[in-house]
Amino acid sequence: MKWVRDSILKIPSFSPFLEHVDIIERNVISNPSLCVETCKTLIEGICKTILTNKKVSFSRDGNVSSLVHQTISSTLNENEVYRSDVIDLCRRIAGVSDKLSQLRNSAGFASHGMDVLNPRLTETIGFFALRITDTITGFMLTCYNVNREVSVEHRIHYEDCTIFNEYYDDLNPMPFGLSTSLALFQQDFDAYKAAYYEHLNYLVSEAEDLVSINDMKFVRNGF
Repeated sequence: MKWVRDSILKIPSFSPFLEHVDIIERNVISNPSLCVETCKTLIEGICKTILTNKKVSFSRDGNVSSLVHQTISSTLNENEVYRSDVIDLCRRIAGVSDKLSQLRNSAGFASHGMDVLNPRLTETIGFFALRITDTITGFMLTCYNVNREVSVEHRIHYEDCTIFNEYYDDLNPMPFGLSTSLALFQQDFDAYKAAYYEHLNYLVSEAEDLVSINDMKFVRNGF
């Protein structure tokens, strides 16, 4: 599941989901039922985390397809070409996960007690569930990361703010190698959040000034 693993590396706060990925990969052949069950759990968990981070309300009892549709809608850029078609395509792919979850209910390993002779899912279905899950979750995390908005309304995670943390620690050094940014995050989250967004706004302002300067150079050079 390379896509989802690579995506999580860029968003460290999602790293707990790597445990789900490990379970899926380890059980594709040995326990396909558990593999499929964990695929559904991973998709739901990533959807709910993204929506919670973005302060988007969602139904706790919604099916996988609805969650994926809502998550993609909230993470895709508003100016994305064929945006509605991409959202619909992802919803249709997620519909496969809904069908897999129905199979999971018939042959579930962990969440439903089954007779010992009840038919088990095959490794073919396990591999299929793995590929579908990697595609859906990898795409959602990529959209979330690339199109992440700067908003004080959104939930932030300390481990996702590495560049700011290093900048703040360099600006406010503490003895014995202690982290000023971590101390601020743990002891006064509102102050940390204010400093973080102030820094982001400064970077945005600097980028806009740079664009303006470059535009002026183009005009002077006759472009």
